[in-house]
Amino acid sequence: MRRRALLQGLAAMPVGAAPFPLTLRHALGAVTIPRRPRRLVSLGLNDHDFLYALGLAPLGVRDWWRHQPFATWPWSEARRQQLGAAPAVMAGPAIDPEWVLALRPELIVATYADLAPALYRRLSRIAPVLARPEGYPPWTAPWQHQLRLIDRATSGDETAAAGIVAALEARSAALRAAHPEFAGRHAAFVDLRDGQFVLSGGGTGPGRLLGALGLAVPPRLQALAGADGWIRLSLEHAALLELDAAIWPEGGRARVEAIAAYRRLRLHREGRSVWLQPGSDMSAALWFQSPPSIGHALEAVSTLLATAIPPG
Repeated sequence: MRRRALLQGLAAMPVGAAPFPLTLRHALGAVTIPRRPRRLVSLGLNDHDFLYALGLAPLGVRDWWRHQPFATWPWSEARRQQLGAAPAVMAGPAIDPEWVLALRPELIVATYADLAPALYRRLSRIAPVLARPEGYPPWTAPWQHQLRLIDRATSGDETAAAGIVAALEARSAALRAAHPEFAGRHAAFVDLRDGQFVLSGGGTGPGRLLGALGLAVPPRLQALAGADGWIRLSLEHAALLELDAAIWPEGGRARVEAIAAYRRLRLHREGRSVWLQPGSDMSAALWFQSPPSIGHALEAVSTLLATAIPPG
């Protein structure tokens, strides 16, 4: 009789309830999530993309670019509509805890945010806070780790994340095989900021995207990467920018080509720079580094790189 009652009790439990309460570690400590969260607020700059990829509709999102309704770009817009999500949007660089409180979240997702300890503690008094993956400085965790952490926090396991990771990595592998000319070549995303060149190191999201396609950052440059993974070169060291290809997501072609040291590079003479339109869907997708944005950009990036790195 007792065994039958136990089995009946287990059968009556809602699907997905078993993993909770759940405690997860992240970069700021540990978070305990008492039950499967339904009311989600996204405070990371790209976290809402991850939620949409997992089939979850956030109540509130943080706007990064201020260009799109609901802070949602085309690569996630269809999914947002499918889920019926119409989130409140918090604009501006600062996080407003009162705005978060008003949404009555059951989980605050902030895996792509740099939360100060005091702000983390204040938000934790509102609801459990999921900060960035453990072991990574702000903005540097691989998207796979970010996705798995969010999936586990919202569902109790990583089943959905595993499928998304496998599909995207298979697409990258297929493109890598289709472009053998990328193997062993050097490339980076580059921008001109505050009078210096800023390049994506191998530990940044854009750098990992290039790595998935078979390209790498030269060791001499990778050695100069800062704690955030980015490489900064003063203009007098422009000779180190000699790459097989460079993608400039923020454009600025006229400004860059006005620099004499850049014009002396083979990168310039052989037309190995790829210039994107600032604020375009492609430029934004490369910065977002979420599963939907990577899926949106993969084939296009490969095509652009192939124009700069001919076979042979």
